[in-house]
Amino acid sequence: MSRKAFTLIELLVVIAIIAILAAILFPVFAQAREQARKTNCLSNTKQIGLAAMMYAQDYDEILAETGYTGVCSRPGVCEFNDGAWSGVLSWPLAIIPYKKNFQILVCPSDSGRGGFNKTGALCYEAQLLAANVPGAYPGIKDVVNGMRSVLPLSYAGNYYLNSGYNGMGGCRIVPMASIQFPAQTFYLTDTGSKTLSDGTVGYGWYIAPGYDNGSLTGRWPQGQRHMGGRNWVFADGHAKYYRDPNPVNPDGTRKSQNQVICDYEQMGIYTYPQGRVVCP
Repeated sequence: MSRKAFTLIELLVVIAIIAILAAILFPVFAQAREQARKTNCLSNTKQIGLAAMMYAQDYDEILAETGYTGVCSRPGVCEFNDGAWSGVLSWPLAIIPYKKNFQILVCPSDSGRGGFNKTGALCYEAQLLAANVPGAYPGIKDVVNGMRSVLPLSYAGNYYLNSGYNGMGGCRIVPMASIQFPAQTFYLTDTGSKTLSDGTVGYGWYIAPGYDNGSLTGRWPQGQRHMGGRNWVFADGHAKYYRDPNPVNPDGTRKSQNQVICDYEQMGIYTYPQGRVVCP
């Protein structure tokens, strides 16, 4: 009995079926891969939260500074316009001795992987957490000579929670006992950057919705790396994933300080601009 070969129509049907299956399965595989990365990132943030709590126990119940070191004269904290610094720790360097693993500072979904350079010319430059900001500070991917002064960083701190500069020329160092809602006040989160219409590139700080940055409006956008959301480290040390409720305007800029911004109320996440709680 003779064997029949596939007809052209049968071959096309098989190809079409394979294409349909690929179209269905590939997004599922990609989503599963991103889910694994999100879980890995959450593990990183949990480790960061634990290290932050250990640091606070050793330093008078004060979390490592996460913004400008500013105008406060705490030991080991430089002034806003001090020259090249020595021995002053930004939060990544402050907490790493408690975990001894720099990889927890890198989100596996952060393709940009910016970094911070611990040898900034000014104090505030030393504290710039230039997460995912191309060219602002060199990241590990940009370093080819093995410089040890450059470290990768995918997370940025709550500018208001524990910063030596509160955005209004004042001091903002908050002991843990003074944080009204520690389990709902974020300490660190995934962050990104945005190139603005004037060509400037955003920094890696995370500033609460409602803060009027003036000419800097929009330079601190969120980083929705994980399927429309991100992982957060809170002031009590725990970490959790939340989807973002669209905390920015459509053009990516922040809303006016004069508006009542309660985008985060539905997530139960609070910040402390100018000493008050957003969305109490």
